[in-house]
Amino acid sequence: MTIPEKMQAVQLEKPGGSLIVRTVDIPQVRDGEVLIKMAASPVNPSDLQRIKSVSDENELRTYIPGIEGSGKVIAAGKGFLPHLWLGKRVACSAVHPESGTWAEYMVTSASFCFPLPKSISDEQGSMLLVNPMTALAFFDIISKEKHNAIINSAAAGALGRMIRYIAIKKKILVINVVRNENQVKILHDEGEKYILNSSENDFQNKLHQLSLQINATLALDPVAGSYTGQLLNAIPYGGTVIVYGNLSADTEGPSLRPLVLDNKKLHGFYLGNWMKDNGQIKTMRNLAGVRSLLKNELKITVNQRFPLNLAQFALDTYLNNMTAGKVLLVPTLF
Repeated sequence: MTIPEKMQAVQLEKPGGSLIVRTVDIPQVRDGEVLIKMAASPVNPSDLQRIKSVSDENELRTYIPGIEGSGKVIAAGKGFLPHLWLGKRVACSAVHPESGTWAEYMVTSASFCFPLPKSISDEQGSMLLVNPMTALAFFDIISKEKHNAIINSAAAGALGRMIRYIAIKKKILVINVVRNENQVKILHDEGEKYILNSSENDFQNKLHQLSLQINATLALDPVAGSYTGQLLNAIPYGGTVIVYGNLSADTEGPSLRPLVLDNKKLHGFYLGNWMKDNGQIKTMRNLAGVRSLLKNELKITVNQRFPLNLAQFALDTYLNNMTAGKVLLVPTLF
């Protein structure tokens, strides 16, 4: 196909400002890379955190948001893998700040692309990496460290739902933490046994007692800030908290006394590092598991779809109700 010289891409108007669409140059493919014509890309909490971090004026002029998506590989740089993916539909992840998935085209490393079978749509494929791969990575950790019960924060969201689903399959007990009574009812109706509302006054005490009762030795924390301290205080002696996000944007750090007095551990988690550390073979094996989930049992709910020029509205829609389902940016919508 003919590749144009220019494309539409989402960028920031100013640091901390609104998302806008600009006409920019099509990114150039280098060795080991591919050019993808984007089909769809979700709004993820990790995208929101990355957008908030943009403050440098030079980065502001080049930065294109979007961590994951799907599309068709239309050009390939030198290397076996780029040419193997040429012409194929792929799930993909961004590697360059100046070439994110919220654009008509994206350049990325061929090793960050994974072919999509016909059974998985572009929309479902666009959400193949971040949440499902994170969930499976967590359960690799759970298995390796022999945790029999865990705390699942933000349990009503897309990732929280995946964690709940896989936990049932693997017979892991889960304390599900949500933010309001409506979410409590949703999880109760879905058959969850242990559900706590973090907005209740006695939440901390309930979490601590229930964690001791079922020996929930691992807590998954996408919130950070003072909430991390609540988790550290709640888990049993020797337990672990894994922080994988900062939804609260809270700058208050937790007390570290539990690390010293109760032999507890605090770890960070970033999917890109986990994939790099575990290698391509482990990543491909987990992706096969993800494809199986999406194909047979665990469809990801899509709330709304927006064209690129409504990116700010898409982001606001997602923030206003993150449990309603994923919000997608679709370049072909006008």
